[in-house]
Amino acid sequence: MFQKPDSNVAGDIEMQGKIQDEIGAINQMTQHQSSSNKIYSMNNNNNNKQFQEENSEMTSEVLQMQMQNNLTEEDEILQYNKDEIISIRNVHKTYLLGVEGVTALRGVSFDVKEGEFIIILGTSGGGKTSLLNIMGTIDKPTKGDVYICGQKIKSSTQDKFLASLRLVRLGFVFQTFNLIQSLTAIENVELPMILRGKLSRLQIRQRAKMLLEKVGLKDRLGSFPNMLSGGEQQRVTIVRALANEPKILLLDEPTGDLDTKNSDLVMKILLDLNVQDKITMIMVTHDVQLKQYANRIVKISDGKIVGIQEMDQNERKVALENLKKVVEGKEIEGEKTGVRSGLAHVDDKQQKIFDQEENQLKKIVQGGSKTKFRKGNHYAYY
Repeated sequence: MFQKPDSNVAGDIEMQGKIQDEIGAINQMTQHQSSSNKIYSMNNNNNNKQFQEENSEMTSEVLQMQMQNNLTEEDEILQYNKDEIISIRNVHKTYLLGVEGVTALRGVSFDVKEGEFIIILGTSGGGKTSLLNIMGTIDKPTKGDVYICGQKIKSSTQDKFLASLRLVRLGFVFQTFNLIQSLTAIENVELPMILRGKLSRLQIRQRAKMLLEKVGLKDRLGSFPNMLSGGEQQRVTIVRALANEPKILLLDEPTGDLDTKNSDLVMKILLDLNVQDKITMIMVTHDVQLKQYANRIVKISDGKIVGIQEMDQNERKVALENLKKVVEGKEIEGEKTGVRSGLAHVDDKQQKIFDQEENQLKKIVQGGSKTKFRKGNHYAYY
């Protein structure tokens, strides 16, 4: 008997070609990075006039092509309604695989305001990652309207335009770090800026260095990913996502592979960016304890939104202050750091609520969904 395939698996197969194309572009860029560095370096060397004359025309032509490719798209992308930086209207997503289509989203609708921190909660297989992929233009809706920074995303929207939108306005952080192993930490961060082609080589290096220093990696600039801890790799991933000053960060289980200490640090970095720099964030997670950091919670099950909850902002402020104390090694209400088991102080009442909500979501999925439990998708994007 034919078995209905998993919708995340369907999504993986459908997008595999697109993903491989993007990874191929990155690999091609990295293969030529060494020679490009030589061009920049020698162009700055006044004693090598012959090399400069031979290569200045080629370098200028390449930069002009990059700027022309992005100029029109960026002019459009810069205009948007701040009250609806993301707007989702009756969105359906069906993956075509095998004999039957696999439905991942069923009539999803909601808006995101600029500067919000939205957490999408739900058990595995409920449609969280499919929704995040559509909001990040990694995938397109089968039906319904999607507006990202004022741009309508349709099934017919050209991939070239979506690539420019991602490069200019969106940043991605996933559970798996997806750093390019052949590049150092600072080179990984430089890559999106090189692809955008708006800054000089010196400006790119200075910005990458500044961002890495901001997250405590001043001494790890020249380290390759396999020389970094999990927490350090995730910090590099966050910084890379920030390289082109995006308006929106999309986060898929960003603390899922980290221990408590590194989870705290990563969450503090993200929340500081949200509160201080007003970067809009949408985070998918299984961890209901993280809801205390959100402005709103979106609960999704079997491809449908089953609830949207406004969080108490005074309680959120307390949670942020407690997290800051934890990261700085201070005590919280008599509780010594080092003996905690959660991300921040959670009392028995809060924990009971978290447990009840998690059990509710499980019952919804187990009782009414034929979708199997599955792990989220994780792709290599820049």
